[in-house]
Amino acid sequence: MPRPARRARRPRRQAVLAVLLTGTALALSSACSAPERPAAAAAPEGAPASGPAVPVSYGVPQDTTAMVLPASGKDTRLTQGLDGFANLARTEATRVCLAAAHARAPAAPPAMFIRLFEIPDLETVARNGFAAAPVPSPGAAPASAGAAPDAALTDRCGREGAAAAAEVQSVYGPLQSLWLTGLAQLEREESVVAARKGLAACLAGKGVRAADENQFFDHVDRTLQTVDGQEAMRAEDRRLGAVYAACMEPVEAVREPLRTKLRERFAADHQADLAQIRATLPQRIAVVEQRRGIRFSVPAPG
Repeated sequence: MPRPARRARRPRRQAVLAVLLTGTALALSSACSAPERPAAAAAPEGAPASGPAVPVSYGVPQDTTAMVLPASGKDTRLTQGLDGFANLARTEATRVCLAAAHARAPAAPPAMFIRLFEIPDLETVARNGFAAAPVPSPGAAPASAGAAPDAALTDRCGREGAAAAAEVQSVYGPLQSLWLTGLAQLEREESVVAARKGLAACLAGKGVRAADENQFFDHVDRTLQTVDGQEAMRAEDRRLGAVYAACMEPVEAVREPLRTKLRERFAADHQADLAQIRATLPQRIAVVEQRRGIRFSVPAPG
């Protein structure tokens, strides 16, 4: 099931991730077995442009409210785990479908922990930059195994993958999309507008000429395209991430309490929906874990 709220992201933020993934031809396989908690997510072999391995923890929280309705950067780590799990289910279902037909999986990025920049996790961005990290996944057949699938098989297996992801996303997706879309109203609050006025001066003080976040991400986009080498790109990504985190901290100091209060009202208005999600989502994740041979994981500070 598609995630409408994802499209709410400002276009240049999406472009940053595209730069970090440009030129990759990643198999949907070759990640090592899921490690014990806490552990490092293993990057698939030959994954030069995705983020490095990150520490992860396993297990679904008892209260899924923060995971479905994130209000802070820390909350979004749970959301990343939820979205990453759904996409891992998609990847595994597609791979199994292709393997059953003795066809190889086309080169594509693996399931990733993708951040929500509407609610930036400044602690993680300051430490690791903007690059997405791969979700730990079970071992799989190498990408070279089997023949290339024809269009009909690719379409059929793609539908099976989408259905596997929707099995999880259908539980929480509509309510979460409504929540994320509603956050736009906070940008009109006087306190948020005032906090944002200091962004350009802060960025300039750190050597980046940008009037707002979109221009900053334009700068990141252009800069990373000119960097040669994977390690150099990651180093520059981390440097720019630290700049962004420092300058956005005053904005987040204002927005996070506003989001928390808004979530209280939103949760009160959608009590029945949230109760259904709390009752259904953990069990649904457990079923998919067993059926697909995967585990629910969440990126952890490291």
